[in-house]
Amino acid sequence: MDYQHYYEAMIEILVDNFDTDIGEYNGQIELSVDEYNDSCSIAKEFNVAYNPDHSVLEVLHQSTPEVGEITSYIVSAPALGCVIDYLEDELIVDFED
Repeated sequence: MDYQHYYEAMIEILVDNFDTDIGEYNGQIELSVDEYNDSCSIAKEFNVAYNPDHSVLEVLHQSTPEVGEITSYIVSAPALGCVIDYLEDELIVDFED
């Protein structure tokens, strides 16, 4: 998987869900099926934590798929933010502060 490409695409999606006052992601965002699957794969591969009791993968699996033919998922922005933060913190991707 191209982590850098994934990271850059997710940053573009998450930018509107970042609260600069508290420094955290909030709300929900819509991901395509491929974006959702990539997010789940990374969360599983690196066992990314959401909080002390849950993994990001567990939170993503609670996401709401669109009705009918699944073309997208509504996911937790904070959970996706955990994946992004992990990629930055572990220096898996190049980023600018």
